[in-house]
Amino acid sequence: MNRLLLLLSFVCLAMFSKAVEPAVKPEIQGGIIKGVVKDQALEIPVEYATVSVYSMADSTLIDGTITDAKGAFSLKKLKPGSYFVEVSFIGYNKAAVRNIPISKKRKVIDLKTVSLRQSTESLDEVTVTTERIPVQYQIDKKVIPVSRQITAASGNAVDVLENVPSVSVDIEGNVSLRGSSNFTVLVDGKPSILDAADILEQMPASMIENIEIITNPSAKYDPEGTAGIINVITKKNKSNGIAGVANLNLGTQNNYGGDVLLTYRKKKLNLNFGIDYGKRGFKGSTESVRRNTLNGITNHILSDGDTQRDRLSYGIRTGFDYDINEKNQVSFGFRLGNREMERKSILDYEEFVEGEDSEFYDSKDFWSRDMSFINSNLSYTKKFKGKGHQWANQITFSRRGSGDEISTNELKSGTELKSGQISTEEGPGERWEFRSDYTLPLGEDSKFEIGYQGQVRSSDAITMQENYNPDNGLYELINNHDVTYKRRVHGVYSTYASKVGKFGYQLGFRTEYTDREITFDNNPDKFTIKRWDFFPTIHTQFDLGSKNQIMASYTRRIQRPRGWYLEPFRTNTDAFNARLGNPDLKPEYIDSYELGYMKRFGDQAISFEVYHKRTDNKLERVKALDKDGIMVSTPENVGKDYSTGLEATLNLSFAKWFKNDLIGTVYYYKEEGDFTTENTQGEMVIQDFSTDSYNWSLRNNMTFIINPKTRFQLNVNYRSPTDWAQGKREGFVMATAAIKRDFFKRKLSATLTMRDLFGTFKHESEVFGPDFYTSSQFKMDYPSFRFNLSYKINNYKKKRGSRGSNGGVDTEDFEM
Repeated sequence: MNRLLLLLSFVCLAMFSKAVEPAVKPEIQGGIIKGVVKDQALEIPVEYATVSVYSMADSTLIDGTITDAKGAFSLKKLKPGSYFVEVSFIGYNKAAVRNIPISKKRKVIDLKTVSLRQSTESLDEVTVTTERIPVQYQIDKKVIPVSRQITAASGNAVDVLENVPSVSVDIEGNVSLRGSSNFTVLVDGKPSILDAADILEQMPASMIENIEIITNPSAKYDPEGTAGIINVITKKNKSNGIAGVANLNLGTQNNYGGDVLLTYRKKKLNLNFGIDYGKRGFKGSTESVRRNTLNGITNHILSDGDTQRDRLSYGIRTGFDYDINEKNQVSFGFRLGNREMERKSILDYEEFVEGEDSEFYDSKDFWSRDMSFINSNLSYTKKFKGKGHQWANQITFSRRGSGDEISTNELKSGTELKSGQISTEEGPGERWEFRSDYTLPLGEDSKFEIGYQGQVRSSDAITMQENYNPDNGLYELINNHDVTYKRRVHGVYSTYASKVGKFGYQLGFRTEYTDREITFDNNPDKFTIKRWDFFPTIHTQFDLGSKNQIMASYTRRIQRPRGWYLEPFRTNTDAFNARLGNPDLKPEYIDSYELGYMKRFGDQAISFEVYHKRTDNKLERVKALDKDGIMVSTPENVGKDYSTGLEATLNLSFAKWFKNDLIGTVYYYKEEGDFTTENTQGEMVIQDFSTDSYNWSLRNNMTFIINPKTRFQLNVNYRSPTDWAQGKREGFVMATAAIKRDFFKRKLSATLTMRDLFGTFKHESEVFGPDFYTSSQFKMDYPSFRFNLSYKINNYKKKRGSRGSNGGVDTEDFEM
């Protein structure tokens, strides 16, 4: 009710403000010069660009403004005369439009699009080395240019995310967005059948142009994902002819690979083709201590040994954009690939009860997963009369292959096999998505959007478990399950955006109907959900002038349980651990509030974001010890959690040869709830699941520009300890360094990266309960080295077209 009242109050205030805005007569207002500023290469709006208007007669500055979230600007109250406009933004060459006439007969001049060219190209034998600003803030997202992260040149999307605001990456490459691993990953705004982690792992950094971090998405976006959305924007090229980029990667610890991206454009047709192959691996050592108490007797298990992890991904992608005419465009994209993962461990075990002799044995663990996938999408856009008036449609299809997964664990005492488990799972999955979005501009500063989004997902999973029988020396089938999962979600949304003076706002509302069904073997019972959900959103932005911005937003989101969380049976993963699904899980509902401030001064910037999130039906993987001493992990809705934090980013340029990006986060986390579980005596007991903790992290990225062709970068990341309801994780720090050198007029570049310079990157955690305690530590071998060679075909740059360049300024005359 409080959220509804807040939304209604906000709408009434906005409508009242618009109603009382005084009308200004055209003859009093004077002449108007307007237009839209876009990145010439990416063809996307440039927000916060400075637009200045001068007199042609004596170059006197008349007025100025900055562009809004859509790159639009408007200069008003201009007297009759001849003017020129200059547009500038950090990391771009200035653009100027000259000889713009204002008269009584021509009071409104629309410059249409003013393009800014990134100042990283060679201009008439002069090399410009100005950096793009590291983070670009828009009303509902942050945009991170990947080109700035040279330490990630030979890696994938996960390596890029190690040094961006709001995102954390642990030693094993697991990504979290503001402390949560539940987020959605899109590629060029399109979904995939793959999990978020799989998408980020298989996407080479060299194919990524920008990454968008959307922590409070508007109603137009799918509300799935508690923490928000990470949208990966891939590289494209709009110049005529053939262009592309090729990369070769080599490294220690079984790291190597390469990729090629080619584009061809001629008139209305733009074709692209890419191929990639990457092998990533890392080695490390692990130690663990475990204590289980059964019937008053405590059993101790100690282990240590080596672990090797390998990830192999390869695939091809192709697509095209075709402009049928000025009003109609069609595009198609297709990606085919495969992902293989392996984990091997050889551990030495010591098991004992206090006062008795120890028993020694060794363990061999092997886990692998082989999964093929297909992603394809077809889009059609119809444009109508009027700027921004369009109807966009999209169909996306994704399919995951059988996804063969096998896990083997064996314990030996000498040459005698004491126990063993083999678990397998296989089965395909499919996802269809349909989108239709209509955008209607309502005047110069307002627009209305309405749309539909439908999702149809299905998967089959066949799981089997075999246990070793020491009596006959054979593996015997223990259980065999066949689970079918189907989910259909239909959603409609609408948004209204407008501007009152320097205050801009966007109101949104979305409703979704979920129809989910889970069938289990030949069991006649079906686990079904049929439910309506509602998601209001509010985004606001206030321009304080002098490159100051304040942004505030509220959104409501949902996190539906993952498929394997719902499997209603138990699977042993090794001799000491098992997992048990829960088909009665409820989705999490998240209310998220954000308030941000951004200030730019020169080529430097500082920003602050305060956020608060509340989650209902909080889902946790609860651990409990069963009567046989096996640790069973079960997902449960335990209650609620709260997260309140401050995130600060400081981008400094102390000199032309040194730039520093500092990102700091501090937040308070609180969880309240309980759960019912079975103890080691077979009794059902209620356990408290409440905790709170203060957490913080600090990341510093220093770039030294040695000369126009050489630069050195050093990243230092620290993450504080944190408490969980059933344990805690220790803090860690890691340092990464890279040096990059350009050759042959920047067509070829070489980058050497050194990760974990001082061997401080490790993962230490504890998990405990009434009858158990475990602690574990994993430390990766260090340092690791990676070498990347990147070659740009036709320098993979956009042509300047009819514009010339003069002192780094692109100029053109206004056409009468």
